[in-house]
Amino acid sequence: MSASNGKNRSTTRPASAWSRNGSAPRVALMVETSQSFGRDLFRGITRYLRENGPWSVFFVQRGVCDRVPKWLKKWSGDGIISRVNTPDMRHFAAETRLPIIDLNEQLHGMGVPLLSNDHAAIGRMGAEHLLQRGFEHFAYVGYNGLYWSDSRRDAFAETACQSDVCDSYSCRAQAPQRFRDDTWELEMENVIRWVKKLPKPIGVMTCDDFRGLQLLEACAIAGIAVPQEVAVVGTGNDDVACEVASPPLSSVMLNSFQMGYEAAVLLDRLMRGETVDSTERLFPPLDIVTRQSSDVMAVADPLVFKAMGFIREHACDGIKVTDVLRHVLVSRTVLEERFRQLLNRSAHAVIVETRTKRVKELLSQTDLSLIDIADRAGFKHVEYLCTVFKRETGWTPTEYREQHGLKQNRPFQVGF
Repeated sequence: MSASNGKNRSTTRPASAWSRNGSAPRVALMVETSQSFGRDLFRGITRYLRENGPWSVFFVQRGVCDRVPKWLKKWSGDGIISRVNTPDMRHFAAETRLPIIDLNEQLHGMGVPLLSNDHAAIGRMGAEHLLQRGFEHFAYVGYNGLYWSDSRRDAFAETACQSDVCDSYSCRAQAPQRFRDDTWELEMENVIRWVKKLPKPIGVMTCDDFRGLQLLEACAIAGIAVPQEVAVVGTGNDDVACEVASPPLSSVMLNSFQMGYEAAVLLDRLMRGETVDSTERLFPPLDIVTRQSSDVMAVADPLVFKAMGFIREHACDGIKVTDVLRHVLVSRTVLEERFRQLLNRSAHAVIVETRTKRVKELLSQTDLSLIDIADRAGFKHVEYLCTVFKRETGWTPTEYREQHGLKQNRPFQVGF
């Protein structure tokens, strides 16, 4: 987590309800329940409350673009965590004395602590994912004029193309709400025409998973093969959107659980009368969840293509580079030269990358022990697995499971 160069102001709020009369503080959670991102924020908040004591929570089902509820102006509470990004929220924040933690990604300068996704890091991660698959052409689909979408686009273009030369498509609608309400079909014809004109093969990043859904549908209508001709990676890892997509959509996984947890920490401090720095706090994305929409290698070289197929199929069997050489029947010098030229990394690095990806899957989706995971991912010793995993990801296996594992993915529960 890092801080931006925003205004470095402090916010001091009155002591919370429990410090006055011993009762649980009354907290309004104005966070969307319609998408995985919002529900994961709730899970992070819930984790903090389980660990540190209850709040009396007020919330209703919300969409991303819902306005400030009318009841809030007369509500007698102690604190608010808000994802509302409409101008009326700015007015409310300026008028109220209630402590507020802001999680919106469009409005800035509300004078309260702001927690945001690191949009530049999101764009870079999407670009690196497609670069690793050998693509030489790139494009981006977003919402023109929305800060979070534009920030992801700019970082994607800079990373993928080393200059602002990536093709892009932006919705004519001014906000995602209008896109969902009445422009999906109207925009579809434009997206189809745009994607047909793109050079192939091409890697495309979308600003969110619902834009990714639309792009995949446009490719299906246009008869464009995904991922062979157009590989697509979305943003947000929304479980419903990514799995209902055809083919299933790869996506950047955001750190919404930790963001929710940290929002609860900060609000708790404010309600206790502490001073909290209002500088924006940025949360980098966690990882790419690779599904069929980008699970391809865009390499024309038949030797590298054959070697990559063998590695993907057998990396977790404990193979070495010598096994790859026996399969493709060339010298190590030739193989490594081709890999460096087309993929900018060695065959050994690809083997390690494939095994590491498998370890991530087993850590996050199973309760297997590290001994069993090492065996299934092609590592002879747990100690070596831990060393490689830390080097490749920056996490220990235990830390990764803590952040991404099954206990975080339990069915959503309320009742603090």
